[in-house]
Amino acid sequence: MQPAPEIVAIQVTPQPVVLDTGEVALRIEASTVNATRLRGRLLSPDGTSVPLDFTAQPPPCDWLATHTLRPADREGTWRVEARAGRAVAEYEFDVDRRGTKAEARFESFDAEPRQVPRGDLIRLLGRVELVKNGASGPAAGLPVVITFQEQETCGRRRFAEAVTDDLGRFAAQAPVAESGEWWAEVSSGREVIGALSAPVFVEATAEQKFATQLDYAVRRAGGGTVHSGRLRGKPGQSWQGLGNQRIWVFYRKPGAPSGSFDSVNKSTLTRDSPVLSRGRYEVRTGAKNGGAWRVEYFGTNLAAGAVSAAKPAP
Repeated sequence: MQPAPEIVAIQVTPQPVVLDTGEVALRIEASTVNATRLRGRLLSPDGTSVPLDFTAQPPPCDWLATHTLRPADREGTWRVEARAGRAVAEYEFDVDRRGTKAEARFESFDAEPRQVPRGDLIRLLGRVELVKNGASGPAAGLPVVITFQEQETCGRRRFAEAVTDDLGRFAAQAPVAESGEWWAEVSSGREVIGALSAPVFVEATAEQKFATQLDYAVRRAGGGTVHSGRLRGKPGQSWQGLGNQRIWVFYRKPGAPSGSFDSVNKSTLTRDSPVLSRGRYEVRTGAKNGGAWRVEYFGTNLAAGAVSAAKPAP
């Protein structure tokens, strides 16, 4: 039986999309599994749509479609819809018009350190400015999202969030699972045009690691969601619970590509005692309507990382 197609990721460049006096050429790329054909359409904020002609290209983003936005096109949230067999996925992005709002700009962005063992935390920090009518100043109280794109993969994932201080500075921590590029992003809003930083490459180093496995269950409790399970590893001849290891919670919204799991900024440590409970964990998050949850363990210099199976939001 032929495996079912899967749409893993969608990305649109450039980001942000800003209309001015000239045209803006969009590149709409997608990553799929078991797909021999990809169809799609681009929907504007008023609901009108145009077909997207996806053609195959070398991986990691193995499909490409293009579209040209003109100065008279609408501002607002645009949506890409892609279909491969019965698999359907969506991706939203904002289109703004220069001159109507202040523009965010990353004055700096960096990661410390640039080389770490897999599973360790890095510090991501930078500074954002607002620019309007040729004048610039610090962007205070602006939300910043930290995203990551692993080498040889398509699409970025959210890993952390921060808010700028009175001088426009921000800082966040995130776990490193693989080598790849980190970005800082400011989303467009009613009073600001968003921005995307230059990427920063961080190398994840590792020795030969022992295998791990991550059990996972999710349930509704009151007005929230409870995520629980157990982390096991095999440092010797037998499997055993692993204590004092951090488990992170990720969520994929309804209709998103299958690989688009973003952090919800919730994590917990596995229990270390008593022995029978070692490796068990439980963490609570807010409730979500639809979509799917999963948890991830990013490993250490000795233990391999692990990703749970995706579970429908209860």
